[in-house]
Amino acid sequence: MNYLACPVCGQPSDTQIEGKCKDCFLQSINFASIPLVVHTIVCPMCGAFKKSGSWVESNDEIEEIINNTINKELKILPGSEDILVSIEFTDTNPSIYLAHIKVTGNIKGVKAHAELDSEIRVVKETCDACSRLSGGYYESIIQIRAEGRFPDEDEVVKVLELVYEIVERQKLKGDRLSFISKEEKLHEGTDVYVGSNSTAKQICRIAGERFGSTFSESPTLSGKKDGKEIYRITYSLRLPRLKPGDIINVEGKTVLVRHSGKRTSGLYLDSGLEFADNTDRLKNSKNVSSIKDAEPVVLLSIENDTVQVMHPKTFRPVTLKKPAYLSVEGGEEIRAVIIGDDIFILP
Repeated sequence: MNYLACPVCGQPSDTQIEGKCKDCFLQSINFASIPLVVHTIVCPMCGAFKKSGSWVESNDEIEEIINNTINKELKILPGSEDILVSIEFTDTNPSIYLAHIKVTGNIKGVKAHAELDSEIRVVKETCDACSRLSGGYYESIIQIRAEGRFPDEDEVVKVLELVYEIVERQKLKGDRLSFISKEEKLHEGTDVYVGSNSTAKQICRIAGERFGSTFSESPTLSGKKDGKEIYRITYSLRLPRLKPGDIINVEGKTVLVRHSGKRTSGLYLDSGLEFADNTDRLKNSKNVSSIKDAEPVVLLSIENDTVQVMHPKTFRPVTLKKPAYLSVEGGEEIRAVIIGDDIFILP
């Protein structure tokens, strides 16, 4: 085997890289480097951190954020392969961490190794989203209302659950303005102030799919930024006039509403058969009762297609047509609503 003298150190070498022996080659390159002091900016309110000048949402612990910062600041010589990085750090106080970094890899077929130390200083700074949230910032208002009536508390709770579900989902997707800055209860409904207009619009669309609601938009000029007009959008979210549990009169027939959206479905209470129709065609239907008005009624007997119940006020037996959904036996207590002189057995 031929050995060549290294022109740098004079030692014989069987392999030379860029005209140097392996040791001199490794000494001539800067395989890995990191600044002696690294700053990472973290929001103390939400845990977001600054990356390349922009805030990034994060659910990581501070140690994971520091790891990410070190990996970002760590510079590896271009052309290096099979890189492995291990990081050990200790905190000297809540704002300063000392990191010891080991880096191994290959460069031009030579195994390279570096051990580095850096001081990571954690700077606390309120992020743009938290700053706006604390200042009551909002781009949209969602007004939760109902068509031709006031929404009840249960309906509002369900819509609000959807609002917070979508807000959190959009926040995780990177919309940092996806937050609720205010929630205001009014006699006619509830107003929700949303930081992100795109989130607010998505809420209204999904509410339509889930609850059968409709919405309209009303923009209001709120100012200018960089010569461009800025608008706030008010969304009037209207729940259907009919809601599950309503009992309505449709062309002389009494119907229990089970679902209402673009179509309304339920049961005919005299027969127990299924009911369904386009909601627009029910504009003239009249609310005559609700399952909230149900009373306990004693079922006296069942015979073929008729039943006999005891009227809860007169205590006299009343014969009714047996509804298809009735499956109990005589002597049991059932629920019914009284509308005028009529008794309707509920499912």
